[in-house]
Amino acid sequence: MTGLSKKEKGFADDYLETGNGVQSALDNYDTEDYSSAGAIASQNLKKLKIQAYLADKAESAANTVFNLSCNAENEAVRLGASKDILDRAGFKPVDKSINLNVEAEITNPHAKELALKYEEELKKGL
Repeated sequence: MTGLSKKEKGFADDYLETGNGVQSALDNYDTEDYSSAGAIASQNLKKLKIQAYLADKAESAANTVFNLSCNAENEAVRLGASKDILDRAGFKPVDKSINLNVEAEITNPHAKELALKYEEELKKGL
């Protein structure tokens, strides 16, 4: 027995599935107000019995992911499970990014004058 009411269990199960506390509250409690649903979600996530339920389910999910990483027949499933484990352990790969610093010389005298004028206006605004 979980010790959770039907609404609390529904909330917790939906929260595990979606990660969205407000939507989970809207789906399981008698409210259509997002503010009230947010308050319900916040209160529910502070309840020790709901935290214990979520932790129990998280442990089971972690075991499933670990078993998939070791035993899945499909290589893509094993790879995905292994990536999930590494991500949760803090070894998420860095997202690729490119930073470009481009400097250009303005050769047109009129354009150069406008650029200098614009730069002065920007400095005044700061």
